[in-house]
Amino acid sequence: MGGTWRMFKNISLVLVWASVSYGQILGFGKNKVQYDEFEWKKIETTHFDLFFFPEEEELASHTAIIVERQFRDLERKFVHTVRRRIPLVIYSSHIYFEQTNIIPNLLPEGVAGFTEYLKGRVALPLSGSIPEYERVLHHELVHVFMFDRIARILERHGVLDFRPAPLWFSEGLAEYWSSRQSALGDMILRDALFSQRFLSISQIYQINGTFQMYKQGESICRFMAYEYGEDIFEQFFLNWWRAETFNEVFSLTTGETIESFNEKWIFRERKRYFPAISSRDLLSQSAKALTHDGFNIKPAWMLNNQGSHDYVYFKNRQGYTQIARGDDKGHEIIVEGERLTAIESLHPLTSKLAVSFDGHLIAFVGKSRGRDHLYIWDIESKKLLHDLYFDEVVAISSPSFSPNDNILVFSGAGKNGFTDLYLVDTKIGSLTPLMQDVYHDREPDWSPDGNFIAFSSDRFPQGRLGKYNIFLYSLEDKQFTHLTKGGFLDQQPDFGPDSRSIIFSSDRDSVFNIYVVRFNDEEAYINQLTRFLTGAFDPVWSPNGHEFLFSGYQGGNFQIYRSDLDLSQKYDVQFFTSLEDSLPWTVESSGGNRRFAQRPYNSKMELDVAQSQISQDPEFGTSGGLQFLLSDVLGNDRYSFVLSHISGNQSGFTNGLNLTLTRLHLGQQRNWSWGIFRLNDRFSSKFGKFVREERIGGFVGVNYPFSRHNRLDSRMSLRHAQIDQKFEGRELDGWLINNFISYRHDSSIWIPTGPIEGIRYNVGLSQTVDLKSSRRFNFSAYGDYRHYIRLGKRWNWAMRYMARRSFGDVPEYFSLGGSWTLRGYPWRSIWGSKMLLVNQELRFPFIDRLHIGLPFGNIDFGQFRGALLFDVGNAWTDSFGDWRGAFGAGSRLALGGAFVFRLDATRRTNFKSVQSNTNWDFFFGWDF
Repeated sequence: MGGTWRMFKNISLVLVWASVSYGQILGFGKNKVQYDEFEWKKIETTHFDLFFFPEEEELASHTAIIVERQFRDLERKFVHTVRRRIPLVIYSSHIYFEQTNIIPNLLPEGVAGFTEYLKGRVALPLSGSIPEYERVLHHELVHVFMFDRIARILERHGVLDFRPAPLWFSEGLAEYWSSRQSALGDMILRDALFSQRFLSISQIYQINGTFQMYKQGESICRFMAYEYGEDIFEQFFLNWWRAETFNEVFSLTTGETIESFNEKWIFRERKRYFPAISSRDLLSQSAKALTHDGFNIKPAWMLNNQGSHDYVYFKNRQGYTQIARGDDKGHEIIVEGERLTAIESLHPLTSKLAVSFDGHLIAFVGKSRGRDHLYIWDIESKKLLHDLYFDEVVAISSPSFSPNDNILVFSGAGKNGFTDLYLVDTKIGSLTPLMQDVYHDREPDWSPDGNFIAFSSDRFPQGRLGKYNIFLYSLEDKQFTHLTKGGFLDQQPDFGPDSRSIIFSSDRDSVFNIYVVRFNDEEAYINQLTRFLTGAFDPVWSPNGHEFLFSGYQGGNFQIYRSDLDLSQKYDVQFFTSLEDSLPWTVESSGGNRRFAQRPYNSKMELDVAQSQISQDPEFGTSGGLQFLLSDVLGNDRYSFVLSHISGNQSGFTNGLNLTLTRLHLGQQRNWSWGIFRLNDRFSSKFGKFVREERIGGFVGVNYPFSRHNRLDSRMSLRHAQIDQKFEGRELDGWLINNFISYRHDSSIWIPTGPIEGIRYNVGLSQTVDLKSSRRFNFSAYGDYRHYIRLGKRWNWAMRYMARRSFGDVPEYFSLGGSWTLRGYPWRSIWGSKMLLVNQELRFPFIDRLHIGLPFGNIDFGQFRGALLFDVGNAWTDSFGDWRGAFGAGSRLALGGAFVFRLDATRRTNFKSVQSNTNWDFFFGWDF
């Protein structure tokens, strides 16, 4: 406990001290940038405080009605009500959602919403589909009810420690109670079964957080309701207090072990999916795989210089999504994509590539600087021709060229969140909306004759249930035609060369396969082209009309496939005989009567954390303290207050008092902070000697992130420092001004043990001045450059170059030695006002996962990796002396989260001789 408190106290001091410390030097990390400033408002419903900004008013009004309906549904299912008011924050696009300060984490595009438990807040974006938005909202409310239900039942029976549900159960029940079985979920489970990646309940933790875990959890909960009745979940929560583990609660509630239930569940899933083998084909045996490694998706044909056709696609093999070009000879990267730090994402799952009809240009979408950009790329010159972005469109997806290659159509979401089709003239940059409504219009494709745009949309009655059909938009008469019909997911249309046939993906036979629809002025016919076992998506018709490319899912991954296109089959499904308009649906809203009153947002501070600790140390005496953290509901304004006391042998009550107050504002791209502090404690000098120093003062800081990868940090502090004895031969009693400025870049990609690819660097300056005498105590410059080069899928070479120098009457001193700097030498054993350090490390895998079965339970470790290392450096003040070096080998074992166990064995060298004995360095923390 004492060590924990002292560590916490030191972290607090780092927050208020504006000096060049290792915490600042090593302060890498990607940035969450608030590109947009919102004028927040609030709607108060019966059970919710709904926060939104003015552009979302229609969505907020609809949400207020839907969320109360869902609340009543969950009251019935949980046999419980949540008595506190639930904060609900909505965002009209995922791009806005990624800027949220409710949680500090960077949010990947796959996160559709979250529930945090500090204040019980729910946050989610509209990503195009109103039905999907409602489903995610329902999913998150299940978490709210489950957390509250468990907390109340434990409290009622006097159980003080909270016992959370396993993640698969928490997410599985949320999926089960918020959605129907889907073809996409069936695809994930069916493929996992056939590829032997389907995990038992005892092993499911190995895929925590993955989509497969969500779907397996849903499958388990669905089978629980089938086996024991729908009220089994109510009984679970009633029994939650009676045992400490979920497995024990399961046995108490159901009367059987979870192992027995697991066998029945897996057998039922096999019975459900295995019969499909008799009428289905494997992708690997029925189509030609054009890619094999990594994640490859969204192909498009491209005319080459020889008059034949190659193909382009999104490729992600090592963590970055790039655009690759393939032919019979191989593959090459033609657009670096996410390797360019200006592009944060290419949206490979939601946005297709477009190739101009003459094969010279590629259009793609990339997220940059807080919104989506439409990029036009010249293939031959490998240059960017156009970078287009629009004030009225936040999110863009799936561009398609017109036959003249100057105009494109794309799907775009405005600030209100609703997604429509737009035309853009690349020569003049003009933007024309084709429709402006609540329907989710997506994946447009321009016909070769220039007369039609095909797209997938939910603008028909069953679209209200989350279904999609294919529609045509006539550029001549500006009319819509409902081309395919039914309660299916018809998506990703692509025109054939004759402009009267469209190939598309659909779940019409309960599995995503490829279909073709042929139409004329009076009738249309549809036919199924493939009958794959797992799933086929993103079909594109070849210009010669004889084959098609598509993205195929098998073995837990997507690859690009090619298949022959047989149009001689009988079109035995006549879909309709006349083309007619669809019947639209509308969203519910409170309308002009304003059933729910709107209020301006009030940034009210609420308590997040309040904690106290006390410890006893034989040298420092008794120490204790309080910590309070407060923030507003949006997380934009934060206050922290720390009060601690150190009762050493030579300090009275007043002298041992430490206090810090810090305020941080994150609501703008420029983040401001200020704080005051009074600190009186024993601090380590450069030689490990402890001296008592009293510090009183305050600071002001500003942090400006330019993008996810780059930021500028600056801080200025004023403090009165008084040391109780001569410190390094000098008296110190006066007011000091300290300021620093630094520029940081971080584009690294991580695995559990540390960075594996990318670049990180940090350069900065700082100075400390005596206010009374205007004497410059010190002026320091520092730099830190790290480069990680991936040599293979799991091999990499890591390099670090560090330099420090401090001038002045009282220069800063820098230390080397220990596992984090110069290995093989004692911790902080080498000191000086100047420092150089070079680290070189070859990192390679030993074991990806280590699972140890023991009689009392299982122990599971993450990645187990090795390293060959070489370090060289020195710290000095007057003369440089000799270089200090060390070489050796080490191992790293990821223990989960931030815990990485590192063990290095090295031998020192002065480059004239090598030390005979081996030095061992133990450390808990990531690789540099």
